[in-house]
Amino acid sequence: MIANTLPLLTWRWLKVNESLIELPEVKDQVHEIKAEEGQEVSALFDTNEMAEPGASRHTVINIRAEKDSTVNIYYVARSHEEEKALTDIRADVMESARVNLIQIEAGAKDVVTNYVANLIGDKSSTNVEAVYFADGDNRVDIFYNINQMGKETDSNILVNGALKDKAKKTFKGTIDFKRGSIGSTGSEEEFATLLDDEVRSIAVPVLLCQEDDVEGVHAASAGKIDQDTLFYIMSRGINEEEAKKVIVETKLAPTIHKLPDEKLREDVWRHIEARM
Repeated sequence: MIANTLPLLTWRWLKVNESLIELPEVKDQVHEIKAEEGQEVSALFDTNEMAEPGASRHTVINIRAEKDSTVNIYYVARSHEEEKALTDIRADVMESARVNLIQIEAGAKDVVTNYVANLIGDKSSTNVEAVYFADGDNRVDIFYNINQMGKETDSNILVNGALKDKAKKTFKGTIDFKRGSIGSTGSEEEFATLLDDEVRSIAVPVLLCQEDDVEGVHAASAGKIDQDTLFYIMSRGINEEEAKKVIVETKLAPTIHKLPDEKLREDVWRHIEARM
């Protein structure tokens, strides 16, 4: 099945225009979240609690944030037992409302995760902070699409991740300033740490614009651990393997630490550390 499609297609040879995932027949796990006017609603999803060895999963989260409301979503996928996982998160954000998404992807062997936010109301906003880790021959496909429709809307996307062995990551982030989004701002950044030579990292940051008075920024980078930094840490009596863990932790920890549960934060890092 087609899991996502770029809103503006690029060269076919890049093989990023659409993402496919073959899911067996699974029951969709559908969650409806609505914040009424002026409310703040928080929800924590930990897929580890519902994972079974060899299982596949399709999680759907539908969000509606009414005027002046805030929705906080904490989404943690850390079960290495799952075979395939598809996550669809969609948000409609009204006037002066905000949706915050903290997302950890360190789970299934084949992962596609989508977040589509419609900033409908004036001064609506969304903030996304995500972390991913993939090893073996696992695949992580991240698709974020922010449609900025109202005036003075704001979006921020920050993604940090690490790839090991022969893992593959594709990041597709689109900020789309629609007609009428006067005075809006948007930023997207994605950083990948490559721990082995055979990993594959693809980033497709896209800015689309139908308005003049908007400001958009995008950046993506991928690279190996800086050898000078590695040497400096090792000079303090830490072996190379542990030094690499320290460096990766400094990149991933700021997002992981935003999870509201201390035990979950510790469990997530232990899970990633054990696979490094």
